[in-house]
Amino acid sequence: MRHLSSRPGAGGSLRQRLQHTRLVQKALQEPIDPQLFKRPSARIVAGMVLIGASYIIGWPAIAALGALAAWTQQPKLLLGGPALYGLSWIVFAAGLALVGSKALRSGRAFGLLLVRYLAERFL
Repeated sequence: MRHLSSRPGAGGSLRQRLQHTRLVQKALQEPIDPQLFKRPSARIVAGMVLIGASYIIGWPAIAALGALAAWTQQPKLLLGGPALYGLSWIVFAAGLALVGSKALRSGRAFGLLLVRYLAERFL
């Protein structure tokens, strides 16, 4: 595997190259979206809670169900695994529906804010 500095024609340090990337330039030039500093609505909070809950319902719950099936020696409990996995996807989809596309824009704006902060601090 070659490092970035070993590419032909790639002069300068990693710091200089990062400073000239489109992402860093865009983050430094665009104004910060004021929506990032507003309190999220109850709908967005509920959607984020559902998305987080879907991760708990998914594999950790299936693992716990498998451990319970082994501990109680009831292999039929394993049949609940696919149902739990499907439920986790339904909860995830409901969370995405509540969060909506506005959160995607906020996520992009937050990502640019993070890049801006890191670039100003370390570059």
